[in-house]
Amino acid sequence: MKNFKNKYIGLIGVMLALSCTDLDEELRSDLPADKAREFLLANVDFNSLMETVYRDFDSRYIQHAGSVWLLQEVSADGAIVPSRPSGWDNGGVYRQLHTHTWLPENPYLQSVWSGLSKGVFDATNVLSFNPSPELEAEARFLRAFFMHSILDLYAKVPFREPGDNLLEPSTVLEGQEAIDFIISEVEQALPLLSATAPAYRANQNAARGLLARLYLNRGVYANRENPQFANEDMQKVIQYADEIEGKSLGFYWDSFGPDNNQASTELLFTVEGNAGVRSHSLWVWWHAIFPTEMTLPNGGGWNGFCSTPELYDLFEDGDIRKYYDHPITTPRGYNAGFLTGQQYGPNGQPLPGVVFTKEVPTIIGATLWHGYRPVKYIPDYDHPGAAGNDVVLLRYADVLLMKAEALLRLGRSAEALAIVNGIRENRNATPLSGVDLDLLLDERGRELYWEGHRRQDMVRHGKFLDAWHLKAPSSPQYLVYPIPPADVLANPNLDQNPGF
Repeated sequence: MKNFKNKYIGLIGVMLALSCTDLDEELRSDLPADKAREFLLANVDFNSLMETVYRDFDSRYIQHAGSVWLLQEVSADGAIVPSRPSGWDNGGVYRQLHTHTWLPENPYLQSVWSGLSKGVFDATNVLSFNPSPELEAEARFLRAFFMHSILDLYAKVPFREPGDNLLEPSTVLEGQEAIDFIISEVEQALPLLSATAPAYRANQNAARGLLARLYLNRGVYANRENPQFANEDMQKVIQYADEIEGKSLGFYWDSFGPDNNQASTELLFTVEGNAGVRSHSLWVWWHAIFPTEMTLPNGGGWNGFCSTPELYDLFEDGDIRKYYDHPITTPRGYNAGFLTGQQYGPNGQPLPGVVFTKEVPTIIGATLWHGYRPVKYIPDYDHPGAAGNDVVLLRYADVLLMKAEALLRLGRSAEALAIVNGIRENRNATPLSGVDLDLLLDERGRELYWEGHRRQDMVRHGKFLDAWHLKAPSSPQYLVYPIPPADVLANPNLDQNPGF
C-alpha cells in the first residue's frame, strides 16, 4: 500500500510543479503552510492542468494495446486479432479477449484500469484548486466520462473527492450508486458547459450525448445478467437526444477523415487530432490493420487486426459504410470501408500475394491475409507524423440509435423505425420494413463498427455471452473485467470481481 500511496502523492507534486508559476523562488522562502497554499491557489495554470486531463483520453480510448477500444471491440463479435507469421500472439492477450478467457494478470486490462484511473485523478486534481464554475463543470464532465468507462468495464470505481486524505484508501462506488453519481455529476455540469466549444472540448452537446448513454445503460449496472430498462430512464434518453443542438446526420465518411472536426456535422465529443503539431495514438490503428505492402502515412504496417465474417455479413452492397471510393484512399489503391480480396498499389497494379479473405479459420496461426480489413479512419497523408483526424467518442448518429432503442423499449416501434431508416437512407442502405431490438443491435453494428461500443451494446442486449466466430459461449463472470490484483491488495475497500 505504501508504494501505491506514494505514487499518487508524487503525482500531486508533479502537477503542482507543472501548473504553478514562480513556485521555486517563492516556496524556498519561509512561507507558513496557509500562505503557501494561498500562493498555490493564486498561481495555478489551469490551462496546463486541463490539458493534462484531455491528453489522458489519448491512447486510453484508441490503441492496438491497452485501450478502451480494444476491450470493447476485440472482446465482441466484430474484431479479431489472430496470431500470424508476423506475430500478434503477444502471450495470448488478444486471444484471451476474443475468447473470453482473460485473467487478472492480462497487462492490457491493467493498463486500461491504470490509465482511466489516472484520468479520474487528474480531473479531480483540477477541482482541488478552486476553479471557476465553468472550469469546474468541464473537469467534472471529463471525470464522469472516465468513471463511466471504469464502471462499464470493471463494475467498480475507486473514487476520491478533492481534499480527501490520500493516506487513506479511496472509497469504491459500484452498481446503482456509481451510475447515479456519474449521472448527477454530468447533469450538474451540463448548464455550465460551453454551448459552442468544439467537439474536442467538453461541451453541452457532449454532456447530452453522454447522459443519453448513461440512462440507456443505467439498468445494466444494477444487474448485468438481467438488466431492466425503466420507462423513466428511456424517457431521459429521448429527452437528452432531442436536446442536442446544431447537429444533424451528414455524409458518413466526413466523421472519420483528417478534417473531421470541420467537415462532420455529427461529432459531439472527440480526442483532438492536431494536424502536423501533436501526434496521437490513431497512427497505431492504421499500422495494426495494414500490411507492409500497402502505402501508409509512416511507411509499412503491422498487419494484425481484422474483421470477423459476421461483421462483414451485416452489410448489403451499396451501403457506403461497407465500401466507398474515398478521394484520399482511391489514389493510393484502396477504398474506405472493408478491404476485400486482391489489393492494389497507387499505380493500379496488383500487390503480389496481398489477397484478403473473409474467413479467419483459426485464432492461432492464421495467415497474413486472413480477414477483411476495415478502414474506418481515413489516413492523413499530409501530416504522416501527426494526423488531423479527431478520434470519435460520441457522435449524433449514435445518439439517434440510442433514442431509437429507447423508443423500442417503450413500445413505440414506428418512431424507432423512422429513425433507423433515416440513418440507413443517408448511408445508401435499403430501408427496413420493421425493427426490433435484434435488428437495432445489427444496425448499431453497421453504423458504429470499430468505434469502441460493441461490447457495451452486446451486454445491454443480452448477447455478449453467446457464441460467435471462434468463441464458445461464456459464463457470466465475463460480463466484466477483473481488477488488477495489485490494486485489490492496496485498497481494503476494493474487492475482486467474482470468478477472478
